[in-house]
This record gives sequence, structure tokens and C-alpha cells, in this order.
Amino acid sequence: MQSTSSFNEISQVRRILHPKRKSKDVALEEKVVVSKIGGNGVYARFIPQVSDPSKTPFYYPKVWEFAFGFVDLEEDHGMQHENGVESKGRLAVMVREQSPGSATATKKQCLIWQDLLKRLYKWTATEKFGYQKRVIHDVVIGYDAYVSKYQELKAKYAQHWVENWPEQTDPRKFVYEDIAIASWIICLWKNELGNQHRTPSFVDLGCGNGLLVHLLNSEGFPGYGIDQCSRKVWKCFGNDIDLRAETLAPHAFSVDVDWVIGNHADELVPWIPVIAARSPLRPGGSSPGFIAIPCCPHDLSGSKMAFPASAGQSKYQMYVRYIEELAGKCGFNVQKEFLRIPSTKNVAIVGRSEKGALDASRFVQELAERGEHEFVARTPDSVKNELRLEKARLRLNKH
Repeated sequence: MQSTSSFNEISQVRRILHPKRKSKDVALEEKVVVSKIGGNGVYARFIPQVSDPSKTPFYYPKVWEFAFGFVDLEEDHGMQHENGVESKGRLAVMVREQSPGSATATKKQCLIWQDLLKRLYKWTATEKFGYQKRVIHDVVIGYDAYVSKYQELKAKYAQHWVENWPEQTDPRKFVYEDIAIASWIICLWKNELGNQHRTPSFVDLGCGNGLLVHLLNSEGFPGYGIDQCSRKVWKCFGNDIDLRAETLAPHAFSVDVDWVIGNHADELVPWIPVIAARSPLRPGGSSPGFIAIPCCPHDLSGSKMAFPASAGQSKYQMYVRYIEELAGKCGFNVQKEFLRIPSTKNVAIVGRSEKGALDASRFVQELAERGEHEFVARTPDSVKNELRLEKARLRLNKH
């Protein structure tokens, strides 16, 4: 192998590894050192910051450090590279045990190391062919802050609601998804407030099962939810949670809160920035902020939107861009975040206004006037069910 003098450090970072089960495992600080070996080799060392082997968490291998990387075989064997011919090498995984045999690989661990080598090959191959990530997470909220809050809320609420979910929908999807969204929103609001001792208020339009409202209320954020139809689970939240069954006329609707939320709110989503812009100014002179997580494309009339095929862009991406542009015209500074939730419709659009920055009142008023003539609310699910039952009864009577 190479002499130690040929190992040149490229970068070094420290990071915190957060366990999935905070009640059973502790976080671990880890140092990651990336170094170059000779001319073409490179490897990364992962060094847990523990002085006592017994303090190594269960989820981490019992090693002082492990490393993986690319070793240049031709250079290693003293062979010369020919012009135009790529060097030959191997992907390697190395470990330094805490004690002899402490890192002896079990069948499960062998599968993990094999999977790691497959991933290394995939990463190196995609890098060679110029692959670029299509989605960049953690732009608005840092990963560590989000994960820490998510683990906290999951430990508090997940098991109870998964085991006691009264709806026909899959609780493993909706419970964990709403916990993730609530965690991200709380981190966002805490960042917004900084050292201010004030708790933001909110309204969740198209709140559906109401779990997001319940979670935010339970964490100390005052607010309420509105949806066309009530849900069975609403009764499980108790009388302290304010959930209202109403059909909104969004063109004539305003709110007295700090934030307007539209989480997969269908035809209300394009109206979220309009409602925020038309609402009374908050203390400090700015309009309410908004958080919109678009789902099925709808325009301001409430009709479903159709987008022409576009190379490299999905219909959902085009709809997200439509909402961003609409919010910008309403006078908001817009940010976009790809949420870590179990849904393909995972983009959160955040709109904020500065004091005196909203100079789009004429545009917003025009949208409201158009909406008065054009917007048609969708038929509530309860009414649709009644119509289906009525048709079924008529068919039975004919026979």
C-alpha cells in the first residue's frame, strides 16, 4: 500500500448522528476525513468520537473507525499509466476494531458492507457520467434541526395515533407525514422568531383529518383548521381543537393570523397567497406569511389544470412553478423546500412579506373580483355520497 506521506487530507468535517429511537439510543458525534492516496486514489474515514468502547451506540459498528474509498491498483503496483487508458483500481472497505473480534461480521453486517460497496460503485459511476441531483433538501431548514424535532414529535404522538386511527386511510402514511410536516413548520417558525417571545398563530385551510392542527396546537401554537367536511377522527382530538366544517369562498375570505397553511388543499392552494395578501397586517406591519404544499393542479376558478408536455419537467413541477409565480405577483418573497415526507407531492412553498413590501394590492383585488364570478367550490364528499346512495336506491326501485 501507499506510504503515509502519500496520504493528503482534502477535507474534514464533524457531524452529529441522530438515532431513530431517541428513547433507546443517544446521538453520536463523528469526524469524517477525506484524503487522497497517491495520484488517483481517494478514501473517507469515519471516526466516532468516543473514548470508551462501551459508550458506542447500538446502531454504530463497534470500531474505532472505518473507511471506504478507491485504491489505484496500477499506481499501487508501480505500473505506469498509458496515455488515454484509465487507471485500474478497486473499491475497498476497511475497519479498525475496538478490540480483536469486536467487528467480526455477522450475516447481517456482511449484507450491509456488500450494499455499501454497491452504493460506492453507483456513486462513482454516476459521478463519472455527470449525474446531478434533481432535488436538494434542507435549503430552508437545516437537516439536524429538522431530524431532532421529528424524532421528538414521533416519540410523543406516532404510536398512539397509528394504533387508534379511526379512519379508513392508512395511518402509517398520514400520521408520519403530518408529524414530519409539523416538525418542519415548527422549525421554520422558531427560525423566523429568533429571540422574540411570541408564538405565531395559524389557520390550516383544507385541513382534512385535522391531525396537523392537533399537532401544532399540542406543541403550543394557537390556530384552527377548516375543511368542507368533518372527519371521524376530529372527535378524537377533544374539544380544545378548533376544527370547522365550512365551504369557503376564497375570493372573499381573509384571516387574522400570522400564517396561512394549505397542505394538499386541492383547489384552495392557488388562493393561499391571495388570502394571505388580503388579510389584515400583523404586528410589525407585514402581511401574514403562508405555507403551501401543492397537490393536484387547480387554477383560481377551482378547475383542474392541464399542462403541456415539457421535456425534463413533470406536471407537478410546472404546477409548483405556477404557484410560485402567482405568489410573487401577490408581493411575497418566495422560498421552496423539498420536504422529507412519504409523498411524491412534497414541495413546500413559503411566502413572506416585509413591512411595507407588499405593493400588489391592485393585482390581488383583481384576482378576488375574478374569483367572485369564476370560482366554483367542489362538491363536498358527503354530498357526493348522498348522490351515489340516491342513484343506488333509484336503481333498486326500478327492479
